[in-house]
Amino acid sequence: LKITGGSNPAGRVASRARWPAPLRVMQPRSRSCRHGLKSKEALEKERLRHRTGGYFRYEDIRSPIDVATGCPSHISNRDRMNAGPYCEEVNYVEREVKKIVRDENTEAKRSRNLDREESRWRAISCLEQAGDERVKRMMADPMMGRKNVSGQPYNIVSQTYDRTPAGAQLQHHDQMIRYRSKVRTATIAMRNHLGFNPILGEQSYGVSIPPPPRPPPLALA
Repeated sequence: LKITGGSNPAGRVASRARWPAPLRVMQPRSRSCRHGLKSKEALEKERLRHRTGGYFRYEDIRSPIDVATGCPSHISNRDRMNAGPYCEEVNYVEREVKKIVRDENTEAKRSRNLDREESRWRAISCLEQAGDERVKRMMADPMMGRKNVSGQPYNIVSQTYDRTPAGAQLQHHDQMIRYRSKVRTATIAMRNHLGFNPILGEQSYGVSIPPPPRPPPLALA
């Protein structure tokens, strides 16, 4: 630290000594690089190669006529020198390999279709067997035939009750419903003074309750 301002304490200012910044040393380009950047095209390629920003990708293609290894148009230097009957032998081997691959694909497809067809017929057979077992189980069950009986002992076509104890009980049940409705009607009428003439002080409309119905003997069987 360097203190300036003389003997006056208020005027003293502490300042940090300024050191020179380190120099950035640049490596000189070689002679081949300098000669390579003489053309405008090479200079632009060099600038694009070192471009930054993340929005540009430079693909360094040395020769546009080069072929990538493994593509159909690629051929090695050794195979390029083949001539005569050897070319036909290479073509024959390639055709045989294609035949083998085609046969393997056909066999795999046939095996897959065969398994699928067997699975389908196996599922159809299982469904038929399950249906037969269900029919046999229903035939062996003595309570299964009761499902053929109607839900109520009443014929909706002729509107008559069946001549069975269940039909007689249903008839008595319906008669009791009608009887309770008449009792309810009479009770409401009496509570609301239905049929009473307040001017004459007489009952102008008679309120009566029918006798309760008796169950038929068949219903008690």
